[in-house]
Amino acid sequence: MKINKKILALGLIGLMLTTTLAGCGGSSSDAQDNGDQGAYEGSYNLEEVETRQISLADRMGENHIMGRTQIKFAETIEELSGGKITHIKYLSGEIETGGTHIRDMFSDGVIDSARGQLELLGYYGYEKGSIFGLPYMIADRDHFWKFADSELGQEVLDDINSQGWGLVALGYIEEGARHFFTTKDMDSYHDLAGRKIRVQPSDIYVGLVEAFGASATPIAWPEVYGALSTGVVDGAENPYSGYQASLLNEVAPYILEDGHIFAGGFLAVSEKLWNDLSDTEKEIFKEAAQVASDYNREQNQTDEESIKTSLLAEGVKIIELTEDEKNDIFEMVQPMYEKFAADYLDIVDEIRALR
Repeated sequence: MKINKKILALGLIGLMLTTTLAGCGGSSSDAQDNGDQGAYEGSYNLEEVETRQISLADRMGENHIMGRTQIKFAETIEELSGGKITHIKYLSGEIETGGTHIRDMFSDGVIDSARGQLELLGYYGYEKGSIFGLPYMIADRDHFWKFADSELGQEVLDDINSQGWGLVALGYIEEGARHFFTTKDMDSYHDLAGRKIRVQPSDIYVGLVEAFGASATPIAWPEVYGALSTGVVDGAENPYSGYQASLLNEVAPYILEDGHIFAGGFLAVSEKLWNDLSDTEKEIFKEAAQVASDYNREQNQTDEESIKTSLLAEGVKIIELTEDEKNDIFEMVQPMYEKFAADYLDIVDEIRALR
């Protein structure tokens, strides 16, 4: 786990200074529209709600859909609690919240609320979770939410909460399909062969890139822009939201829209915080998580369409796959299913049947 101690210390000072002001300082509505703050269904006995402040953490910034989703979660908690539960934000990487750090971050009680990535569940040690990193298993956004709304989706959340990671997963969120992007022009997926592609430190990601004939290079996300601009790597992969938020169109303006992994995730709070909440407060958090999940679900589609239009206008080249190419790639990666999920192919079939 890596923590920027200087910034964290400043943040903690800010926490002490802003405890009485957090109700007016925790919103990003001036930067993005996080949805109407209407009256929600819940009606709670506020005498059972303590005055407290929770911390939110992410690495992509307040304007990214993940940051905005967490702000929506926290602002809803504040509204439902009558302003008694406020928040402080570390949403631009002040605390390392990369997918490979989240388990330690929660178990150490460093942060109160953050998000986890489904495709990295196998890396955390949840073997059955490896299926969510399998390429091309989740077809698209509709398919993901069909899974999330299913009984199987709830079973997976229950499984996550039983792993002893110090977190409580409250609901699903997502940031869209992940695509490859490169510094040099390409016309098809065949052009990835021989290139160095940045990946997350996961065996499945490495296997995926190697299946294309490319070389996988694990690099921390904050270093990706520099690695692309200096030629350390020739490409990387991320959803459109992360690509735009990190200004990667400036250094890697060629996108292969293959959707190799759908970036599903979950909104979570620390188990330490959860165990300190009253039953009323837990119900407030659950309702706020549902509001945030619904917001995320509705906003992401709109965001993605707008981002894609903007990128095309800026001269980014987007290569779309034909149905034949999609089928060819799916067959190409089948050995990964046997390698990483041989014991769970029945669950893979169950999820794919929801398409």
